[in-house]
Amino acid sequence: MAAGEGRRHGSTIEYEAMNEFVKGAPADRLPTLVRTTQGYRVFDPALVAGSHYQIDEHGTLVYTRLPAGSVALTVLVLSAVAALSLGDGWLSIAGWMAAGLVVATALAGVALSLVHAVSSPERRYRRLHGDASYTRDVVERGTQAWRLCEQAERLAATRSWIIGSVDSSRSLPALLWAGVAGEDAAAEAVDRLVNPTTGPPLPAPA
Repeated sequence: MAAGEGRRHGSTIEYEAMNEFVKGAPADRLPTLVRTTQGYRVFDPALVAGSHYQIDEHGTLVYTRLPAGSVALTVLVLSAVAALSLGDGWLSIAGWMAAGLVVATALAGVALSLVHAVSSPERRYRRLHGDASYTRDVVERGTQAWRLCEQAERLAATRSWIIGSVDSSRSLPALLWAGVAGEDAAAEAVDRLVNPTTGPPLPAPA
């Protein structure tokens, strides 16, 4: 049965989970679950909770207050201003522009490194949780952890989860983290989210 379809048994509607892996996750993918070449990497949502960082689709921490596009634009503008101010001909301007790009890019890298050093999510996590790891790699197919990652991935790719009609409290990241650590209650809660025995169907994204 396709994703989101249901079967009526008397007055009860039972809905089956999505049966096929959703390729090309939508923009509102589960932010703490990343696909790797070996399987999955799950992040503790506490790593970025309350911070100005987010986890991108490659598992890299991204500082959201300074988007990459704005950094690149700033580097380009500063390099152009410096080149026009210091150059006295097109060839000279081009040379100053090239040099300015190199210097401005290096300075931007240093600035970003300083920002990360001061507001590092990893540093804060270690302060709160000691040496505990904030990621778990799930590479063994057929295990409960693998099944939970598949379930969470599929649920996060449904319209119902994206718009918040399912899991409006956004408990899925924390439940997945606890579930892959072996907590049965969390695993059962994920299963209930993905396989509701009653309620509205979970339509796939448009």
